[in-house]
This record gives sequence, C-alpha cells and structure tokens, in this order.
Amino acid sequence: MQLNNEQALYEEPHQDLVSGHTELSRALSQDLDSLFGDPVESVNSDSGGIKPMDSADAFPCQGDPAYGLQWTKNGDFISLKPKWTVEPTIDSIILTLRKAIDSHKQYVVQHHWNGVYSKIYHVSYDGIRLILKIYLPVCPKFMTESEVATLRWVDEHTRLPVPKVHCYDSSLNNPMGFEWILMDRIDGAPLFECWKSTTQGAKERIVKQIAEYAAICFTRQFRGIGNIYYPLEPRQSNSHPFVGEMASMAWTKSRLCLISAKLRSKLDEATNEGHCRTISDMLDLVDRLRKLEDKFFLTPEPFRDSGQSIYEDEPADEEDTETINERGNPYERTMLWHDDISLDNILVDENGVLQGVIGWSCVSCLPLYDACQFPAFLHQAWDRPIEPRTPYRVTRTHLESEGDIVKYDVELRQHHLTLLRRIFIDEMMQQCPGWVDVFHRQGTRRDYEVAVQNCDNEFAYKVVEEWVGAVEENFDHNKSVWSLQQCLIR
Repeated sequence: MQLNNEQALYEEPHQDLVSGHTELSRALSQDLDSLFGDPVESVNSDSGGIKPMDSADAFPCQGDPAYGLQWTKNGDFISLKPKWTVEPTIDSIILTLRKAIDSHKQYVVQHHWNGVYSKIYHVSYDGIRLILKIYLPVCPKFMTESEVATLRWVDEHTRLPVPKVHCYDSSLNNPMGFEWILMDRIDGAPLFECWKSTTQGAKERIVKQIAEYAAICFTRQFRGIGNIYYPLEPRQSNSHPFVGEMASMAWTKSRLCLISAKLRSKLDEATNEGHCRTISDMLDLVDRLRKLEDKFFLTPEPFRDSGQSIYEDEPADEEDTETINERGNPYERTMLWHDDISLDNILVDENGVLQGVIGWSCVSCLPLYDACQFPAFLHQAWDRPIEPRTPYRVTRTHLESEGDIVKYDVELRQHHLTLLRRIFIDEMMQQCPGWVDVFHRQGTRRDYEVAVQNCDNEFAYKVVEEWVGAVEENFDHNKSVWSLQQCLIR
C-alpha cells in the first residue's frame, strides 16, 4: 500500500449532450462509465454491525488476481464487457479504511455510483469529505498506479484543478479484495447539467484554462506510448515519471495485429452465417488498413528535433542516445492526453467557475498527431458560425411546437460550441503554435487511428469501409477526403 499526497478522480462520463444522441454514438459510447448511478446506501462505522477484522477475512481474494471479475458478451458478438461477480461490502470498506487511515475513526460510507470498471463511494470522517474509487482488476496494478501518477503530474505541472489522493492500494491484499483510491471530493456540478444557465463568458474562461493545460502537456513531452508512473522506491519528491505499461484498453485494442488475432478467434467460434460474414468483412478491412499504414506514417522524428522538454532527463542534445529505443528506432514523440474532458467530467460551481476536471482513468501518453485535437466537450461534426434565428413560438407563453424548440436548442449549442472552438484555437496559437501546427497538418493521421479503433466495431465498421475506400482512391492523387473522426461524433 502506498500513502501519499497525490491526486485522483471520480470516473469516466456518459454521453456528451452537445454531440447528439444518434444510435451510432450510443453504440460507440456503450462501454463508458456514467458519473451518476444507483440509489445510495450508507453505513456509519459507529452504528453497529461492523465485525472486527481477523486473518480469515482480511484478504478475500485469496491470491486470485482476477477476483470479482468476469468477462461477458457486450450486446454484440465481437466485444466483451467486464462484470462484477463480487460486490464490495460496506463492512469491508470500513475495515479497509480503518487499516489504511486510523482504526479509531468513525467512518460514514455511502454508495454513489456503479461504473463498468469501478464503483464510487462517498466517505466522511472527522468532517472530511472524500471519494473512494474501487476498481475491477481489468488491468491489475497498472490502472490504479498510473491514475495516481497522472494526477500527481497534472497537479505539479499545470494549474488545472484535480482531486488530491489521500492514499491508495494497487494490490488486492485488503479486506475488500479490490484495488482502490481515496481522494478529495470536489464540490460542483457537471457542466452538462448547467450548460444553459452557465454564461458564455464562464464557458470561455473554462476553455482558456483547458487550453493552458494542453499547451503545457505539449511542451513537456515524453518518450514512447503508454501510461506514466512514478518510481515507488526510493520515494523522491523530485523524481521524474516514466512511460510504462499501457493501461488503456482502447489504445491497446488499436493495434491491428491484436485486432486481427481477436477476429480470427471469433471467426473460429462463430456459427451464425451473418456473424461469419461480418467478421470476414472486418478482417478484410484490417488488411486494407495495414496496406495504408505506410502512407500515413513515416519513421518518427528523433526527440532532438522537437525542441521540447523530455521527461526522465533534461532536453536531449545531439549525442543523446536515449532517443533511440531497443529496436534502434527513434522513440515516438508523445504527450499526456486526456481523451475525455467532456461536459460530464468538467465540474463547475453555481457561477460556472471551474472546480475540477475528473475522469483520469487510463489517460495515456499518445503520439502528437493523436493528442493535438479539441477536448471532448468541443467535439462536433460541423460548425455553425451564424447564430440561429429564434423561432417565434419560443418567445410565446404557450409553446405549441416542441420540435421547433428542440431544433433551436441544438443549433444554439452548435453555435456556442463553434465560438468556443475558435477561442480554443486562438488561445493555443498564442500559447503553443507548435500544437496548432500539428493539429492542422495531422488530421488524416487522427482519422487513420479512428479507423483502426473502429474497424471491428459492429456499428461503425461500414462507415470505416467507406472512408478507407475514399482514401484508397484519392491518396496517391493528394486529394483530401472527408473526416472520419467528425463523421463518427455526429
């Protein structure tokens, strides 16, 4: 167990209201955790019913590294979804807190929400209000430790407000039998709940704060793709993070060889003729994407050409041999990228002032082409530079046409997002012109990565096929094609 003063979060969000609610976007978001959840239950450790911990029930996992985890079919016939087979009890949570903090404290524990990969509980003692996040062991040890390290890095190097970690355990050797993080509770409401009541000026201030964070991440680059970790021994306050094991299932999935192996395994198991045909089409799509890879990606540039700060050491010079990886190739230039700064994960107060950004699970260091893009809450398929005309019925006391009102609200949100996107780019241009250069020049690479991530998605692979066909037809003629990324976020 590690006790520290780092920081952590609550969890991943559900669907962004501004992006719309099409069937495709629902399908693409079906694995994301929601910030909100089930009815609460609570127990006070002083209310009785909490038995003392003994050696028999101290570690219920009994050495099982997958304790409480089962993989099940996820609606379609391709992907799998993690399932909780064991529920952490309130008793076991309080026993864990007694062991980690103080056995003499009185703890109030209240269930808050269930996610796919984690569960959230409100914890309080001595007037302190905290959040307890309990993980399924989908990526044992790495998911917990990388989240703690990421939030420590963000707190130390940026001004973006994030929760503080009080303590955590990246093992299963505790009365709950699960990994966990205990962190400060951030007061505030998700921005999607108060989007209409928040002024445009307040939204602009939030955009500028997030732009500042993105600029800092760009200027403090890392070596290689993966999650970041801090050395555990010895514990040094000035130690640099290193890039290690990738805890993000999404980016691991994006490697074509792994996707192909999974699809071939599914093809061997499939008995339905339609399923077999779909899997065969996906395998063909994987082969076509492999053939396109060399067109999109050249050998990565060495770090010495970037002019940016490199972690683990000071900026590299001409003789820096550590810019070469174990295969003799230059390391990929990467930066920390939070791919889900959505309206769910931006917490604000009643005046629209940013209180914190959450949702840091599996945040990774990704290539610059993938990381230099709009934050999730500014994603939309097309811009609306002109403010929509207010429908006559909207101004009347009796609202006779709900359809007109809904359409107007959607168009007004699109217009406001368009203005905010401009502010974000302007702010990045002032603070970090290099980021803007990558953003404008590397859009086709981002589309290719989106294609790889969705080539085995039952609900999206047909759209990917259309994009691949357009690329195959136009690439050698240097003709631009439509944006796959924008198409899939409609």
